[in-house]
Amino acid sequence: MRGLAWRLVLSGFFSRSIPCKLMEKSTWLLLPLLCLPGLVVAQTHTVTGRVTDERGSGLPGTTVVVRGTTLGVSTTAEGTYSVAVGDTATLVFSSIGYNAQRVRVGGRSVVNVTLSESNQALDEVVVTALNISRERKTLGYSVTEIAGPSLTVARETNIANSLVGKVAGLNVNSTAGGPGSSSNVIIRGVSSINQTNQPLYVINGVPVESQPSGGAGATIGNSGGQYDNAPDFGDPISNLNPDDIESISVLKGAAASALYGYRAKAGVILITTKSAKGNDGIEFNSNYVVQRVFTLTDWQYDYGQGANNTKPTTAAAAAQSGNSSWGGRLDGSQVVQFDGTLRPYSAQRDNVRNFYQTGGALTNTIAFNKSFTGGTVRLSASDLANKAVIPNSRLDRQTFNVVGTFDPFKHLTIDVRANYILEQARNRPILSDGAGNANFNVAFLPTSLDVRDLRGPNGNGTLANGNEFTFNSGNLYNTNPYFAAYQFVSNTKRERLLSNITARYTLDNGLFFQGRVGRDGYNDRLTTVTPSGTAYRPLGSITEITSQFTDLNVDGLVGKAFHVGEAFTFTPNVGASYRRTKQDGFSNSGSDFAVAGINTLGNTKTRTVTPIFTDLEVQSVYGSLDLSYKEFLYLTGTVRRDWFSSLATPGVSNDLGSTYPGVSGSFVFSELWKPEILSFGKIRAGYSQVGQATGPFQTQLNYSLSATTLNGVPYGGPSDANIPNRNLRASRASEVEVGTELAFLQNRLRLDLTFYKKKSTGEIVNTPASGTSGYSGAVLNAGEMENKGVEMLLTILPVKTSTFTWTSSFNAAYNKNTVLSLAADQQQSVYATSRSGVGFLGQQVGKPFGQVLAYDYSRNADGSIALTTNGVPLRGNLTSFGTAFHPWTMGWSNDFTLGRFNMGVLIDGKFGGKIFSATDYYATIFGLRKETLVNREGTFGPDKLDAATYYGTLANNVSSQFVQDASFIKLRQITLGYSFPSALFGNKIQRLTLSLVARNLFFFRRLTDNIDPEGSYNAFTQGLELGGVPPSRTFGLNLNAKF
Repeated sequence: MRGLAWRLVLSGFFSRSIPCKLMEKSTWLLLPLLCLPGLVVAQTHTVTGRVTDERGSGLPGTTVVVRGTTLGVSTTAEGTYSVAVGDTATLVFSSIGYNAQRVRVGGRSVVNVTLSESNQALDEVVVTALNISRERKTLGYSVTEIAGPSLTVARETNIANSLVGKVAGLNVNSTAGGPGSSSNVIIRGVSSINQTNQPLYVINGVPVESQPSGGAGATIGNSGGQYDNAPDFGDPISNLNPDDIESISVLKGAAASALYGYRAKAGVILITTKSAKGNDGIEFNSNYVVQRVFTLTDWQYDYGQGANNTKPTTAAAAAQSGNSSWGGRLDGSQVVQFDGTLRPYSAQRDNVRNFYQTGGALTNTIAFNKSFTGGTVRLSASDLANKAVIPNSRLDRQTFNVVGTFDPFKHLTIDVRANYILEQARNRPILSDGAGNANFNVAFLPTSLDVRDLRGPNGNGTLANGNEFTFNSGNLYNTNPYFAAYQFVSNTKRERLLSNITARYTLDNGLFFQGRVGRDGYNDRLTTVTPSGTAYRPLGSITEITSQFTDLNVDGLVGKAFHVGEAFTFTPNVGASYRRTKQDGFSNSGSDFAVAGINTLGNTKTRTVTPIFTDLEVQSVYGSLDLSYKEFLYLTGTVRRDWFSSLATPGVSNDLGSTYPGVSGSFVFSELWKPEILSFGKIRAGYSQVGQATGPFQTQLNYSLSATTLNGVPYGGPSDANIPNRNLRASRASEVEVGTELAFLQNRLRLDLTFYKKKSTGEIVNTPASGTSGYSGAVLNAGEMENKGVEMLLTILPVKTSTFTWTSSFNAAYNKNTVLSLAADQQQSVYATSRSGVGFLGQQVGKPFGQVLAYDYSRNADGSIALTTNGVPLRGNLTSFGTAFHPWTMGWSNDFTLGRFNMGVLIDGKFGGKIFSATDYYATIFGLRKETLVNREGTFGPDKLDAATYYGTLANNVSSQFVQDASFIKLRQITLGYSFPSALFGNKIQRLTLSLVARNLFFFRRLTDNIDPEGSYNAFTQGLELGGVPPSRTFGLNLNAKF
């Protein structure tokens, strides 16, 4: 074995681009693992058997694990298995949807098992790093596993949003970007100052890229540039079909995710998709929900459109007033409006309800399961049709999934999976204050203007000639919302293929060899159009972006369990992997259409082309060693070494790699001492290091052609504004985790408690550079950050009878984050700016990441507020008001079963986070906010400032008034289902369940005014909001059938 393992690690998994001496330098890391076969081990023998359900049918894909080890196999298409074990070993049989069972071998060579069906989630065995199934009791770290059905009954378009409130320490925040938009997923607090904080997603053992794209820019202004009209294009994880997911495992700590090395710093989420299990048959799931927005704004409805407390008297004056609600008192009199029509000067309280349509989402999935001699196959097809609440906006997605498991001959199992996704979105909502954002102008319409009067003669916000039916000549960037919805274009198309093939060869003595090739590839096409006829850009513009992304992963693993006597078990695993990520594409932009209405690049007068290119290669070796003693003491050691092409610099000889060690252990004290009240007791602890690599092209000077020309000829120059750093290294995080798992009263009361402390060093941060250098900044390994916290999961079974069961689960988490240092002598840096220009996100040394910054009052020496001569408070210093990331999170789920009825209720909450409300800023500027009613018709100061001038100046001088507490408690989800007896259909239908579902029903507690505390216009800038799609309640039905 020793020679075989060395050849596996050091041979074909590496290309010549990584210097051999670097690999040789680190092979000592795996030496102890490779020498273990030389130990004198106890006698083992092969155990075979068959796993069946209660009807006697074979259960393919059942996990069979030797208790206390990572050695495991899966049953064949007929439910048979073969595994090498010691005479005293215990086998653990587990399968989703069935109760796990432990069987002591006792010297037998044949062990047959029958598993009974269960409504409970899989608990005995969980999926861990490298897709290895392990007994939960052996783990020295915290893992939370969620069964697939909990994601499908009351579903979200992006499955990440379905995890809200279900995992302690997992903070999910969706953007206000409509169907298919991205989600900001944070595990155990923010772990990086300047890089991604999104976890790594691993699908069937293959890591995939999951970075969000698009979203509103974080800079100030109404420039009218194309990227001011950027929607949220979603993230790759949002493409997945929930009906194809069997389970999700969340690896929260470094000890759990250490074997993923440089990609594990922000945690790992493992997704296992379904395969053919149980009887042959057909599964069908249909889910339909309606979506209806609800408004959280509470504007003043005493005064209407106009200026200086007077009503508009001409159409020109009304149009010039635009969004202003600084007019006269609303009295119902006839007043001329922007189009010259006389209408009642009355409060229009239903503009949000009247503009947005009732949305709907219909998802149908059908799956075919077939077992045959030597294999199983599952084929599924799914269709999602989602009509958004914004007019003329929708998302369509078709997925086709095939899974095949084959046993071509003894010892060899081959698993093949392919998932094709076609996703097309029409008019994804524009965010922030971009001219194409319909949400912005609906939210800030004058209180006396009915949004339906903006539809125009064509019903879509256009005039007869196709130009914009303009209502606001005072600010041409404030577009007619119907024109924005029907004439602006933000279309996306993605074709994606996720595929992998895994081959595993297991000898009679338990030695296994596994190889896997996985590929994630997608072609993206994005088209955004500012149409001809807008008031601010009459000739229009277009941008088309096409890109091809490929992420190739190849890995191998070899391992075996060794039994020393009857007490000790050693299980070493050694592996290697190769990753190549590449993206190619072009961004083509054109402005000024020659012929209005023909929105093509060929119809533009001025065009620019910008190439898109990234290329990254990483090569790795890794290993783990699991030790167990008498099934109550477990110890796991891991090590991984990564080499990065992104750190290579031509002509410079330096170490391109990073090493990440780890160790964890668990002590199941209930095996030695168990009072009557105690069902299970375990303490665990772990320490590990993980990292985060830098992107390509940062260590050397690169050149590219400019998108602009000089005398008609493109010119070249440096492609990066930062000084190249040849000594740049991957950042690193070291984490200590301790915890306990306790079960009482025959497992009716269970407690899982975790404490952790993580320190990130060598953070890759940006620092300003002198303009005389020719660069604007530099990228350095300089920052440090710390996270420490506690997580709790309490599960109670208060009632369990023959007909009624009530299960209650409560999770809570607290995370304290501290930025320990930034670059050089920096004490503060700003990384995002609100569109208002007076709110910011930044980091300050000694405080949590993501500080919400705003201008506070200037104060005199005696502490009183300093005023201008007109009595307007002066602007003070830029002040921190707290972090945008909630330190406290909780979730409380209750599940009830009464006969064939079942009901589920989920409540979640977040506490302590802050948010800067640009909505309130603009509402103050436009005279909508109730606070502007004070002295509305009076004047301020000796210069007799009117209310509009006073409150507008105050908004810009003192923006701290717009910082709000984003804490909330929400009724997130309710489901009510009924399972029909199969006899009702002559046993032709094995299972039929109909459920009523509802999500995002209401807030029990909300501290924000006028905004959704979860609102955000960018997945990277939690804590800033403006112009997002209003929150929606969803109600619907879910039908699940098995034939």
